[in-house]
Amino acid sequence: MHNPGWVRSAVKVAAASAVLAGLVSCGHSRPAATSPASWGMPHRNLDAASSWVSVNGLNGIAAVSAHSIWAVGSAATGKPLVEHWNGRAWKQVPAASPRAATESLLTSVAATGSSHAWAVGYYNTGKTIKTLIERWNGHTWAQVTSPNPGGVHGSFLLGVTAAGPSSAWAVGSFSTGKTTKTLIERWNGHTWAQVSSPSPGGSYARSALNGVAAAGKSGAWAVGYYFGPPVRPLIEHWNGRTWKFVRSPNPGGRAGGELNAVTTMGVSGAWAAGNMGTGTVDEALIERWDGRAWKQVTIPRPADSRGSDLTAIGARSPADAWAAGYYFADTKTDPAVFTLIERWNGHAWKQEPSPSPGGTIDSGPDQSTLHAVCAVSPTQAWAAGSYSSGNPHGTILTERRTGGTWTQVPAER
Repeated sequence: MHNPGWVRSAVKVAAASAVLAGLVSCGHSRPAATSPASWGMPHRNLDAASSWVSVNGLNGIAAVSAHSIWAVGSAATGKPLVEHWNGRAWKQVPAASPRAATESLLTSVAATGSSHAWAVGYYNTGKTIKTLIERWNGHTWAQVTSPNPGGVHGSFLLGVTAAGPSSAWAVGSFSTGKTTKTLIERWNGHTWAQVSSPSPGGSYARSALNGVAAAGKSGAWAVGYYFGPPVRPLIEHWNGRTWKFVRSPNPGGRAGGELNAVTTMGVSGAWAAGNMGTGTVDEALIERWDGRAWKQVTIPRPADSRGSDLTAIGARSPADAWAAGYYFADTKTDPAVFTLIERWNGHAWKQEPSPSPGGTIDSGPDQSTLHAVCAVSPTQAWAAGSYSSGNPHGTILTERRTGGTWTQVPAER
């Protein structure tokens, strides 16, 4: 992928895209490659002793109702972070921190009711990276045992979706020591188990899944990337029996591209969001499943953009969807990173103004990014992420749309 040289070097981890199934539509994202949000993420191929610098940021969001919303991410302390909106304010809720963890984070969350929610991510033991799954039972968050097929080479979970108390999916990737393969795990009401999934590209290629969304009780979509070469968007579909590779557009051609998030509209409609290469910079990408094939859909570019990425997407209906991420723009000193929100009105995608509270600082450029989006009702939506504001550990960012306007809402951290 070709990215602006001035972007902070980062790692190709994907925190998250998932969609709340059956209640309201939420989309998690992943901090994309070369994104400021990647400050707190380790590279997938880290060796056993590697570490990462933790930051304050939110990677996933899921709503039970307008008065009950979950957001998850990471804290600068190296602990997983969970926040809850009670209709009046965001409050931090204790998350389960694995005993063997030196650092850990949550990348995605999905909820099917007030007493049932899932959050996924991964943690560092100092010797390897392991998958992390936590469950909300109405009172507390508790860790649940999950497969780690990568062993000492590392396993990561980046997205989760739930179709009910006894049905959930989690996706990510794991390393064999020579290559990276897709990872899909399934909750059957009792335990989490790995399910076979395609890893296209050949024996030594890289394949990873960034997001997942349930499509009814017996269907699901997962998206990510694989290295052909080049890096290409990857889409897989669960037909009730097996996961199958599904062809998708690669408008970036040799410049590549990948998908970060997916959302569904019943059993026959779906959206996916990510980025595509142009030969100089990456630009935002949206694809749509019309029941027969995936097709690229035209989206607006911010007027002063020098590259963009959509990291989250969520849909309430065929005529109401949201996508969120960030874009790069020049300033007098250094390029800045601003929040990006786009809405589908049933006919076209249009950008909506959104706060970018990073502010100009002497020590570096503005950096405000969104990594999750959630449509609660026709008049209300939420987006979450992080911003710099001169703080090297970052600051949590939550934004709400009411009355046709996006405004920043303080979060407890």
